This record gives sequence, C-alpha cells and structure tokens, in this order.
Amino acid sequence: MQSRTVSIPVAVLLALTTAACDSTDTGRQAMGISFSTKAAALAVASAQPASFNITVTNGANTLVITKAQLVLRELELKLSATSTCAQGTVEDSCEEIELGPMLIDLPVTDAVLTPITTQVPAGTYREIEFDIRRPGTDPADVAFVTTNPNFNNVSIRVEGTYNGTPFVFTSELDQEVQIDFNPPVVITEGNNNATIAVNIRSWFTNADGTLISPATANPGQPNASIVSEKIKVSLRAFEDDDKDGS
Repeated sequence: MQSRTVSIPVAVLLALTTAACDSTDTGRQAMGISFSTKAAALAVASAQPASFNITVTNGANTLVITKAQLVLRELELKLSATSTCAQGTVEDSCEEIELGPMLIDLPVTDAVLTPITTQVPAGTYREIEFDIRRPGTDPADVAFVTTNPNFNNVSIRVEGTYNGTPFVFTSELDQEVQIDFNPPVVITEGNNNATIAVNIRSWFTNADGTLISPATANPGQPNASIVSEKIKVSLRAFEDDDKDGS
C-alpha cells in the first residue's frame, strides 16, 4: 500500500490534503492546526482581549514582543497503535503533510491562529511531528528566501523592545519536534482542531524569572545556546476543537 504526500506552495494560508493510504479512502475529516502563545494563566479565559503585545516584566527589566515568526515544514500526524488506515493497516506515513517551507506568524496576542487546514483519516492520533528549519539551497527554499529575505539562514525571528530599546532576535535552530498528544487527539466527523502552544515568554526568561536580553541571544552571542534550548522545550500540543488555546 503506497502513501502519498502533498507539496505545498510557499508562505500562503493552506488548504492541505494529506496523504491517504488508498485513493478509495473516504473516511477523511477536516482538521485545523492552530498556534497559540497564551500565557498559562490565560489559557482558560477565551474572552481575553486580543489587542496587546506579549509583555514580560521582572524587576526593572521589561521585554515586549511585537512579532514572532518561524519556518515550519514536514508536518506529520501519527496514528495511535489501535487506529487503522482505511485498508486496516497502521502506517505512520499515511498522515504526512510536506510543507516546504512555510512561514508561520505566531500570535503575539491571546488570539489563536489557524494557518493550516487539512484532511486526515478519522481515528485517534498520538503524536504530531514537524521541523523548524532554516531554508536551504533547493529551489523551493531559494524562492522562499527571495520572498522572505529576513529568513536567509534563519528559522526563527522575533521583534520587539527590551527596556524600550528595539531588538531583532534571530535563530539558526534546525530541530525536528515530536510532541505527544496527552490525551490522544480523536478525529471524528465535525469540527476538529489541534493547537500547538508556544510558551514564547519562556524563551528569554531564566529559571529564576530574570530576563535575558534578546540581543545577547543572537547567533554567536553568549546566550544563544541558552535561548535555543528554551525554544526546544517550549512547545506542547493538544486537541482544541473550539480553538480557545486550552
């Protein structure tokens, strides 16, 4: 049984069709992939206003994030062991979505954004995988950089102010991200959505709450590796059919 993947144009809002186990598979359901940067304390307050930037304060230091973007590609949803494809065989590759590359604007308010819509076979999913990766040299990547010159050799870019001084933070992080759904995500007929929550407030915050100046975390700067590690562990994913970020 041969799976198929779908190649996606660059930097657009997508209506994706994932690979199915067989062209006769009619059990696919619509699903959204959303992104949220809500603070944990606000995650259950879906009516919070969405007209402010992310602000983190510790002592005399204040960090304001006004823009945050990352380069996403090769997203895959993995079936639970008890789920099957249309022909009765579990195959991880059946749900692969080849994004190459896609620029994601992370929300810097409490809004939950859904830049990806797709169709997947109904069933229970245990894991989501995707790559955060800077563009390479293949034609799709070159075209992406031509359209998005700020992302030449860059996978993550953040703008804002630190103590009132503007900054631009960039990262060259190349990371395959694997996140377990706990509990698993169940796709049935109706509104289906999974949210990737990004704790962006933690990126520039030490364990003791003190802030890291983003200017000191750019490539080659002393805090680059610290912030890179914080980015890696700042992600979680969960079923979020009502798109409230919780």
